[in-house]
This record gives sequence, structure tokens and C-alpha cells, in this order.
Amino acid sequence: MFVPDRLKTNAYRVLALSANATLSEIHKAAATLRRAALLGLAGPTEATMPLLGETPRAEADIRIAIGRLENPVQRLSDRLFWFHLLPESQDAKALARPAEAIQGQADRVVSDHDEALHGLFAAFEATLDDAGVSLWVRALRAWHQVVSNNDYWILSLALEEQGAFEPAVLPSEIDALRDDAVRLAAEGLVMAARDALARHDTLTVRLILAALKELADTGPWAAIAQDDIVFPTVEGFRTLCSAVREEFGSKIAREQGASERNKSLCDAALKRFRDDIEPALDRVIQLVPPDHEAAQQSREAAALCLCGIATDYTWADDFITSETLHEEALRLAHDTVGAIRIEDGLEQVRQAAHQQRVSGAPISSAPSLSTINGFGCTLYGQSDYDSETRSYTTIHYFVALFIPIFPLGRYRVIDMGGGRYRFLGKLPLRNADRWHLGIAAMAIVAMLLLGVISSSQNAHSSSASSTNSYASSSRSSQLSNLKARIESGRSRIATLETQLHPVIDEIEGLNARMETLAAEITSLEKQHTAGRQINTDDYDVKVAAHNALLSRHRALIAAHSSDIQTYRDLVQQDSVLVKQYNALRR
Repeated sequence: MFVPDRLKTNAYRVLALSANATLSEIHKAAATLRRAALLGLAGPTEATMPLLGETPRAEADIRIAIGRLENPVQRLSDRLFWFHLLPESQDAKALARPAEAIQGQADRVVSDHDEALHGLFAAFEATLDDAGVSLWVRALRAWHQVVSNNDYWILSLALEEQGAFEPAVLPSEIDALRDDAVRLAAEGLVMAARDALARHDTLTVRLILAALKELADTGPWAAIAQDDIVFPTVEGFRTLCSAVREEFGSKIAREQGASERNKSLCDAALKRFRDDIEPALDRVIQLVPPDHEAAQQSREAAALCLCGIATDYTWADDFITSETLHEEALRLAHDTVGAIRIEDGLEQVRQAAHQQRVSGAPISSAPSLSTINGFGCTLYGQSDYDSETRSYTTIHYFVALFIPIFPLGRYRVIDMGGGRYRFLGKLPLRNADRWHLGIAAMAIVAMLLLGVISSSQNAHSSSASSTNSYASSSRSSQLSNLKARIESGRSRIATLETQLHPVIDEIEGLNARMETLAAEITSLEKQHTAGRQINTDDYDVKVAAHNALLSRHRALIAAHSSDIQTYRDLVQQDSVLVKQYNALRR
């Protein structure tokens, strides 16, 4: 266990005196020890508490001890952390009358003090498991009770007067030591926590931090000690986040035409975030409770780092990934000031991500659409029509004898007429795109090669009449079915619109109020960054109001998410069915 040096070199311990010693007794003991040191007779005794380590008693140590006891502040502190009754003299008679200067009520004060000090020293020998840390908590509570008792400090003042010390201790010096007494007693425990942290002994650190939290009612020192223990870890984590941003963010080319180079840098930065920052964040969060300031600060630092990487992805023309990472960063920064900045960035990128989700990733050149003798590439199919861009998605196929064999890519295009297309972007292929038509086409080719499909013109002509009749009947049935589905869907849409109308109005109102607050908060942050003084109370009020509105916004979305999604699905379904209906009527 870690024993502070000031306990090992306590002047009363060095001189083998009780805390009741007068100035004359101190000088007499010093002379005796000097002679013993010359004769080689000085050594540790029970009275000097060997558990604290070897007692320093060289000539220089004795001289330093005398100097400490002549200094009122150091004398007061050394007296506080030493025994009024030396361990070998603690019998019934000594407890009843420990010293001539201590009478009556003082006996109880002395007994309580020395008992608490013994408990504190016993804690130094404890193993730092559940039982050992609990022993520390009990010892520090007993110590807090002693130093909170006015009778002890009255006793200390009486000893000052009766010991003929000059200069005497001042009341302000007593108050200062009294306020700091429990922190000084807990130094060994805090030192052990720092050592455990350096050894990555998370369990011990968590036990000690929990003990300090339990001791919060013994003074503000406990919260300060918690912060001091975790500060190096939090600061190191912040440094790591800054280093990652500096390493990759500074290399991003913020100009058009550099998307490919930027994409590789963004991917490398994201990998570094996953490999280094996320595990480091987990280690910080494991040390402290989730609501601890250190955890919140670390989550915010990680979130802002991820937000920076997300922003860099916009320079790689990957707005969908940027949106995803912004959303992840926003969840990470929940209930922190940084969440406002991240949400602002998310709002800016959402529209571009939506557009990219519709149009696909930018392409440098259009794919080939030429065929030779029925072999080559062409476009097949139309789906997901977007009225805003007047575009649809289609599949780029390799064809043989004009039959689609396998897909090469999926694109969003605008039909310019005359077999000409304007390509907006490339979309990822779906599994159905990859296999459905391709397999069907290969089956047709196989059937042709095997001669299963007859090319008889007569057979085709004889069946034309019945085929046309069947097609007409089938079309009428499909139109009737589609019309019924459209009407049913629109009836459900109307019902949902009635239900969701007040919810949508409230959400829009919340959005407007949050946008106003976010703008005001951002303005205050910029003023603060520029070095101008701001009204922090006003800032805190605005942040709290924004967070309250955000909480209500999220609650509304969560409560009605099912209805909102159903409404969106029905609207999309209505659009598809109407297109199918109109196509059949032609």
C-alpha cells in the first residue's frame, strides 16, 4: 500500500514522542536521539508504527523534525496525524489520564482521535478488494467524525498554549487544516487508485471510485479526488481523438475532383476510430458511472471526432456514409453540448444523402449501350420513379441475342428519348437484380438451344386470336384489382392523415423552436471561441431548453413511428399502383 512520505517523516514519530509533547520535551528528545544515533542505538520501536516503514533518525532527519515542530502549520498537521497516547502506553490508567495537560472531557477526545488514527493506519495494510476498500470507507468516516468535532481542535489549541510554542498556531490555520484533514487522510487510497490505473487494473479503480462517491458527504474533497484520478485517462483520450483528426483531417483535399483520394483517407480515419478510439472510450466508460462527467466528456470527444470524419466523407462524395456517421455521433454525444453541433451538421448533409440515395453515387462516364449481332450491353426495366428528377432506376445488362444474361450495374437515369439517357448515378445491385432476370434469360437461351421453343409461324398464327382474347380479359381483371387496391390504400391514408395531423403539427413546431435555439447557441459558442464574454446562465438555459424540446421531439417520433412508417409505405405503394394502372390502360 502507498504511504505518503509526510506520515513516514512525521516529526513526532521521528522523535518518538506523543502528540502532547511540549517544546522542552521535544528538544530533550532530540538531544537524546542525537546521542543514540552517535552510538548506533536508534532503531524502530512499536511506538513508531513500523507498518509505516523505517523511521528516519539520522542527524539531518532530527534537525528537519525540529524545524517542522517550530513551524505552526507543520506542527499542527503532524500532531493531527500522530498519537496522543503512544501504542505501548495504552492501558486503562493511561486512557484515564493520558497527560497532565489533558483532563476530563479531553480523555474521550484523545481516545476517539487515536482510535480513528489506528483505523486509518490499518487501512494502509488492507488488500484493495471489496473488504479492504470497505475498511478504508469506515476508517475515513471515523476520521471525518473526529476532525469535525470542535473538541479536538480546542484540545489542539490547549496543547499549543501549554507546550509554550512560539509562534503559536492561528485560528485561520486550524480552519484550513480542518477543511483539508480528510483529503490528507485519503491520500494513500488516491495514490493506490492512480497506480491501479497505470497498471490497467480497472476493477480496483472502479472500487476506489465507488468508495469516493460513497464518501461524498464527508466533503468536496471526494469529488475532486475522483476527477484527479480519472483526469489523466480523460485527457489522454482527448489527445488521442485530436491526434486522429489531425492525422487524417489535415490531409483531406477540400476541392472538387479529389473524391477518390479523400475516400481512402476517410476509410483509414474511420478504421483508426474503430480500432483505437472506440476501445479507449470503452475503457474510460468502464472506470466511471455512465452519468459521470468524465464519461460524458469522453463520449463528447469521441462523437466530435467521428463527426469530423463524417464531414470529411462529404469531400469524398459519400453523403450516405456521412449521414450514417453523423447519426452515430449524435447518439454518442447524447445530452452533451456537442450534440447541437453534430445535429446541425446532420441536417446539412441529410438532403444531399437523400439525393444520393435516390440518384446513386456519381459516375465519371456512362456505361456502354451498344450491341453487335445481338451481343453487347443495354438497359432493361424501369422502377422507383422520382417525379422531382423525372428519373427511374434501371439495370445495365449484358445481352446475348438481345436477351439479358446477367446484370452489370444498376443506375438512375433520365430517358432523353431516341435511345439516349442521362445517367445521374450508380446504385448498388440488389440480389434480385443479380439473379432473377439473369436466370430467366439463361433458361430461355437453354430452351432455344435444346429446340424446346418452336419457331413455327403457323402455330403462332393459329394461337394469336386466343392469346389476344385472353390478354384482353386478363388486362381487365388486373385493372379492376389494381383499382380496388388503390382505393383501399387511399382510405387508410386518409385515416392516418387524420390521426397524424396534430402530431405532425407539433413536430414541425418543435423543429422551428429548436432551429431558433440552435442558432442562438451556436452564436454564443462562436462569441466564446472568439474570446468575448457571454452570459453563461443564458447559454445554459438555452441548451437546457433545446435538450428538452429534443427529448419531446424524439418521444413523439418514437410513439408514432409505426403509424408514420405505415403512412409512408402506403403513399409509396399508391404511387407504384397508380403507375401500374396507367401502364395497363395504354
